[in-house]
Amino acid sequence: MYNESIKVANKIITSDDLLEIFSMMNEKLKYYQKISNTEAMQNKMLEYSYQKWSFKDNGSSLVFTVNFYDDTSIKFDNYENFIGIFNSRLDEIKDIYVRFYLTYDVKNEYDKNYYHESIIMWIYENKMNIDVSLDSKNKKMDDVFELIKNKVLTAQPKYDDVIKNKNLITFKVGLSLGLIPGLIITTLLLIIPIVREVFSNTFVLYPICVLILAFFIGFTIGNNILSSLYSKISPEKKYAYYDTSKGKSVYKDDIDQFVGTSEILIGKNADNLICRRKIIEIHDKYKGYILPEIGILIVLSIIVLFF
Repeated sequence: MYNESIKVANKIITSDDLLEIFSMMNEKLKYYQKISNTEAMQNKMLEYSYQKWSFKDNGSSLVFTVNFYDDTSIKFDNYENFIGIFNSRLDEIKDIYVRFYLTYDVKNEYDKNYYHESIIMWIYENKMNIDVSLDSKNKKMDDVFELIKNKVLTAQPKYDDVIKNKNLITFKVGLSLGLIPGLIITTLLLIIPIVREVFSNTFVLYPICVLILAFFIGFTIGNNILSSLYSKISPEKKYAYYDTSKGKSVYKDDIDQFVGTSEILIGKNADNLICRRKIIEIHDKYKGYILPEIGILIVLSIIVLFF
C-alpha cells in the first residue's frame, strides 16, 4: 500500500473537471461490482476451498456528502441522484465530501488476501484536498488517481493574466471609452474664442486636455463596466501601511493568500470562469479602438494648431 496527499493551490478547478472525476469513480465502482457479481455466480456451486475470486466485493462504495448554503446537508450513495443535484444546484453548494472505496478479497486455491483502497476528496470553494491509499500491486484505482493529478496539474492558474493585469486592462478599456467623449467635449470648447486662441498657440494643450478628460471619463465608465466582474475574482485586501499625509490606512491585494488557495467552481464561484471570459472579451473589443482614436486625436491636434 502507499499513501499520498494533494493540496490544490493556485488552480481553477471547473465543475466539468469534477464531473469527469466523479464519472470515472462511478464507472470504476460499477465495473468491479459487475466482476464480483459474475464471479459470485461462477462460485455459487463450488465448495469454498475451490472458489476463486479476482474481486469479491466487501462493501465498496462511492458516497457524496453535500453541504448547501441554506444550512442543509444531503448524503448520496446513489450516483445518479447526486449528479442530478450537482447539475441543478451547483451555485448553492458550499462543499462536497467524496469517499470512494474499493474493499475486496482476492482468492485462489492457496491463499486469500483482503484489500481496502480509497480516494477521499474534500472540495470547498477555495481549496481541494485529496487523500489516497492505494495498493501498489493491484493498481485498481491508479487510473482514477492519475486523472485527478492530471486535472490538477493542467488546470488554469488562479493568479492568471486577468488578475495580474487588472489595472492595465481597466486603463485600456477606460481610455478607449473616454477618448471619443474627450475629443468631442474638448473640440466643442473651440467655440470659445479665447480657448481657440490658447489651443492654437500651444500645440500640446489640446491633446493634453483630451487625454485628461478621457482619463476621468474612461476611469469612471471602465470601472463601472469591470468592477462587478472583478469583484468576484480579485484577491482580498490586506493592510499595507498607514499614510500619515492622508491620515488613513492603505490596503493592497493579498497575493500570498490568493495564490495559496484555489478556485473551485461551485457555490459562489460557479460563474467565475464566465466573469474571466467576459473581462477578456471586453478588453479585446475595446483595445482595438485605441489606435484609431489616437489617430483621430493627432489629426485634430494638427487642425487645431492651424485653426
